Amino acid sequence: MKIVIRAGGVGTRLWPMSRQNNPKQFQAIVNRKTLIRNTVDRVKPLLAGKGDFFISINQTMAARLRKEISEIEKRNIIIEPAARNTGPAICLESCVLARRFGEDVIVASLPSDDYISDEVIFNRMLRAAEKFLEKNPDYIITPGAKTSYSDTGYSYIKAGKVLYRKEKNKIFEVAGWVEKPKTGQCRKLAKSGRYFCHTGMYVWKLKTVLDLFRKFRPKTYKICKKAAAGQGEANYAKLEKMTVESAITTRAPKIAMVVSRELGWSDLGKWHIIANILPSDKKGNVTRGQVVCLNTKNSLVYGSGDKLIAAIGLDNMIVVFKDNALLVCPKDSSSEVKKIIEGLKKSKFKKFI
Repeated sequence: MKIVIRAGGVGTRLWPMSRQNNPKQFQAIVNRKTLIRNTVDRVKPLLAGKGDFFISINQTMAARLRKEISEIEKRNIIIEPAARNTGPAICLESCVLARRFGEDVIVASLPSDDYISDEVIFNRMLRAAEKFLEKNPDYIITPGAKTSYSDTGYSYIKAGKVLYRKEKNKIFEVAGWVEKPKTGQCRKLAKSGRYFCHTGMYVWKLKTVLDLFRKFRPKTYKICKKAAAGQGEANYAKLEKMTVESAITTRAPKIAMVVSRELGWSDLGKWHIIANILPSDKKGNVTRGQVVCLNTKNSLVYGSGDKLIAAIGLDNMIVVFKDNALLVCPKDSSSEVKKIIEGLKKSKFKKFI
């Protein structure tokens, strides 16, 4: 199995920590390692050799990547000519690997910045997906994750009939998708035991995913195939921005999900999610850096550098200071941070993005 780690995103909802020149995958958020280092180390037991893993990234961050993940072979760094979301990015990475290995190889395409609670369980899930695909190559597999809390920003996938079972890993046929449900429905799905969070990870045979692009997104496929050969990269920047789900996977005739109820997962995409993942004190506060709290509860106060943050009388709040910017908002508004970035892009404050 080959593994591609997708590291081209910026993570705007984790502003002001995540910036254009210092995105979240290059920062240590859940432990002392950067998120991308955690991801690489997590999948190393699955690799037959260091030439079996690839990282997809934009040109701006390529030098930073080579410094952070020095063991990666230079030719295994896939440069995205422009940020066009996961649809074109996955098509491009698939075309690159197909040129190198042919279309019969199995590939796991993974985000660079997820939280995974147990590496051993996670790797067993990927191995189970690989074993299943060896006999069922027409399927695409997406790992599903249980969630201990409901989040309207996630999509949920419904487990259908069991296709494969080994030890504590099961592979179910995907019986339905629910895209970013409202709060009430979200809680019901999380408690149902039949719905799992869609993680945005995939395992597939290259021919299967490329056939889907050839069928449903032929223009994207043709441009990515040329870009993979070092031709017409300017055309890649003109592609429509789209997720891989809207491009192909929700149209796939055979899609399944591998799950383990023992695995905890998060995309670490919003500050309130960070607050749920990191350990808290007796009052429910999560603090980092030099922080003093008084009469404060259920809040995340995240500092950096030599600046002291003093919080008084806060409840269910987010306070994040990084470099030259400060974010203050209620926890339940942390998903709105992206709107701040959109506003900054149109203002005189672009330098803070």
